Amino acid sequence: MLTFTTIQIRVPGAPALTPALGRYEANGRPAVLLYEVEPEDEFDDGLWCDLTVNLPEQVLPGDDWAFVPADNLKYLRALERQGLAEVGSAARYGSFGQLAVMAHLAPALVARG
Repeated sequence: MLTFTTIQIRVPGAPALTPALGRYEANGRPAVLLYEVEPEDEFDDGLWCDLTVNLPEQVLPGDDWAFVPADNLKYLRALERQGLAEVGSAARYGSFGQLAVMAHLAPALVARG
């Protein structure tokens, strides 16, 4: 189950976005999806991207932390400017050496339950 927030993220090259909060079923870590505030039409569910990625083989400092792929760092930085996230250290994953950063999420960005 996803919980939508009233938080908005604005970055160049993207529409206004709002996070939808959930948890990964496999391990209960925070999962955050970004949705367009105003989808293009009634057939568009508005999903822009998954902010987080689940890396169960990697250790996180706590249950209010998540991994954010480096490709999504601009969205994470927008949340950081609002005081809703803190960027931590990086970890490599996948067979092509992708990079993700650990993100400490504010309570407003962590779905409970």
